[in-house]
Amino acid sequence: MRRTLIAAAILLSAAIVVLLAAGRVATAPANQPVGGPPEDLPVKPVEFRDRASRMVSGWSITGAEQKPAVLLVHGVRSDRRSMLGRARLLFENGYSVLMIDLQAHGESPGDRLTFGYREADSVSAATRHARALWPDKKLAIIGSSLGGAAAVFAANRERADAYVLEAVYSSLRNATENRLRIRLGAVGAMLAPLLLWQTSLQLGFHADELSALDRIGDLKAPVLMIAGEKDDRTTLADSQALFSHAREPKELWIVPDARHQDFHRFDEAGYRKRVLSFLQRRLMQGIR
Repeated sequence: MRRTLIAAAILLSAAIVVLLAAGRVATAPANQPVGGPPEDLPVKPVEFRDRASRMVSGWSITGAEQKPAVLLVHGVRSDRRSMLGRARLLFENGYSVLMIDLQAHGESPGDRLTFGYREADSVSAATRHARALWPDKKLAIIGSSLGGAAAVFAANRERADAYVLEAVYSSLRNATENRLRIRLGAVGAMLAPLLLWQTSLQLGFHADELSALDRIGDLKAPVLMIAGEKDDRTTLADSQALFSHAREPKELWIVPDARHQDFHRFDEAGYRKRVLSFLQRRLMQGIR
């Protein structure tokens, strides 16, 4: 019995050390230079500050006068360049576009990734900046994964006129359990509370504050949710639960065979059809 207890204590200690290291890795910033703007788009570099005076870097593209604007927000450990395919699609169809680097990503400074907590400040500031750039245009937000979560958490401060949310986690707790379960099976899910606890200590907020389920009702605007049928990080069940908590009018597109990935690249034709139709109906025709 004593040997068993000692072995269990050693395993627990090892697990704690691994999880502490995993927490530091998971929250490490993802800053990197993004290089010059693409030559095929009339891009203008922009910089502005969020409510904590953190700088937010991005690109703006002004489209047709009579068409709305769209704020593009990338996923975790990425930057504005990952949204260029969407930017080209939107600009080709007359939309103005603002694309940003979330805090601690790309060229926007930050000391930690916070899974949407501080990133919501970036989205809130970008929403205000887009309104200032194009005061007569309606504004949609397209957010991928972390970017979509940040848009949800920012909505109680600055709202858009429509939202496209791609593979957005239902809660940080569920997202952590899903990812640990992928790597460690059932044991991973049991270790999730420990990882969340120590990550919360590092970041200064409780993990349960980041629940899109509790906050999606702040989106008092039409919502298109996009989910991957085979996503094991933001599971289909998670997406369906989030969708059930969203206000009407709302739409759900489940992308067949898709995992947690870039839906625009995975099914470009389907994305073009679904997203452009949604924006046309909800922004141009004023359907509510």
